[in-house]
Amino acid sequence: MKKLTAARLAVTYAGCFLGAGYVSGQELWQFFGSFGKMAGLGLLLAVALLAAFGTMLLRLAQMTEIEDVDRLVVRQEWPWLRKLLSIFMCVSLCGVIAIMSAGAGALMQQLFTIPSWLGGILMTAAVVLMAQRGLQGLVSAFSVLVPVLVLATVLVAISELIRFPITQAAFAPVSEGSFLMKYWPTAAATFASYNAMGAVGVLAPLGKYADQKKTVWRGVALGCSMLLLIALSVILALRACPQAIAQELPMLALASAVNPALAYVYGALLLAAMFGTSLSSLVAVTTLLGQKFPKVEENRGKATALLGGAAALGSLVGFGELISVLYPMFGYLSGVFLLFMMSHYLWCRRQEKERVQESCQ
Repeated sequence: MKKLTAARLAVTYAGCFLGAGYVSGQELWQFFGSFGKMAGLGLLLAVALLAAFGTMLLRLAQMTEIEDVDRLVVRQEWPWLRKLLSIFMCVSLCGVIAIMSAGAGALMQQLFTIPSWLGGILMTAAVVLMAQRGLQGLVSAFSVLVPVLVLATVLVAISELIRFPITQAAFAPVSEGSFLMKYWPTAAATFASYNAMGAVGVLAPLGKYADQKKTVWRGVALGCSMLLLIALSVILALRACPQAIAQELPMLALASAVNPALAYVYGALLLAAMFGTSLSSLVAVTTLLGQKFPKVEENRGKATALLGGAAALGSLVGFGELISVLYPMFGYLSGVFLLFMMSHYLWCRRQEKERVQESCQ
């Protein structure tokens, strides 16, 4: 694969997070919107944490030239912990694919009255086919999808704000959110944790393709700016019309209220977002298993299809239910492993500084 520019790194970085929950408003509302005026602070905290974790991960991959996720996160020679991390990542990534498949099913049922289970299977099949191309296919897909997602989401949100002007009363808390996220700082940290950990499998192998520090810094900064722009647009639009929160896909409901034709445009947008996150998760979990089991790498196509099938079965639980329970649980557990990654990064930074000092003597 070619060397990554800051722009290509940015769209790949942002694409790891722009899934159905994010662009539909379901995920953003549960983690931020339900906290009223504190939603803005929570969102800024979450994006700052994502920027910090993303920069640390990519710089760590550059400094160590390690591609294996477990060795990159856990510096110590603790095989049991590395195995535990690998298992956790495989389960969490498959969970994300299941959530995206459930979202696709809910969307197709809402727009076209197609059974939700059939919509989930169709989405998973498309993702499995694209995942055969690995990282190159992922970067190529995100280079097209992410700019379109950012532009379209902002335009839809603006049109909804024109139709439903926002008022002061709209910033009052409307619910307590998930039982796993009672307070906005906890929700923000949990959001950042599971998203950052979910992106490790994709970003770790990309570190070697970003050959300069400034490429990492600029790429992560631009990627986080896109995430922040979309999140603010979605939360403000939902604040103006909180009745839409009762729907599985709130932003789609708002788009329908503005103009029925706009619902189909936003539906296509959501499908693209679901496709992108499913693709990044499936490529990551297949790459992770391939690093550990040579037979998986030798039979990558079959392994990808089996994982996709398992995720499609998991999607039958339902979109909103999966987001409200799985994401917070993954977030709490991810926080532990992110602390190990931070420790590894700080150790490598000390080693790097010592080498520079020795060369100057």
